Amino acid sequence: MIVHRRLMAALLPLGLLAACGEPAPSPQLVGITTEPAPADICMEALISGVLVPHAGWGLALQTPGTGELSRPVFPFGYRAAVDGDRVALVDEDGRLVARTGDLIQSSGGFVGGEGNPLVVLCDDTIMVVGPGA
Repeated sequence: MIVHRRLMAALLPLGLLAACGEPAPSPQLVGITTEPAPADICMEALISGVLVPHAGWGLALQTPGTGELSRPVFPFGYRAAVDGDRVALVDEDGRLVARTGDLIQSSGGFVGGEGNPLVVLCDDTIMVVGPGA
């Protein structure tokens, strides 16, 4: 038993060196608008649109048919990062929610006037309902 422990102790550093290899590249984060804190309540309108990249907002919602863009306000803790040729939206636990090109829907509501309104999306209600058109 003592020989087995010594052998394991001798081989462990070699295994750790082999496992380390090259460090994984850091994901390229995309700046998005999020709630400043977890929300206690949420509006209940049905929001839908295609998640598209946007130079100023990071991500936008595009209305199918009209092409109108809205600036989404994602729940607290959400983030976005480049994922190949798309941008991935992940929740506060790091779970994939959607990618650019996905048609999503969510509970939420509109804030602001004409033009590019803010669209507040509710936590745990954002879901992919199909590919973007």
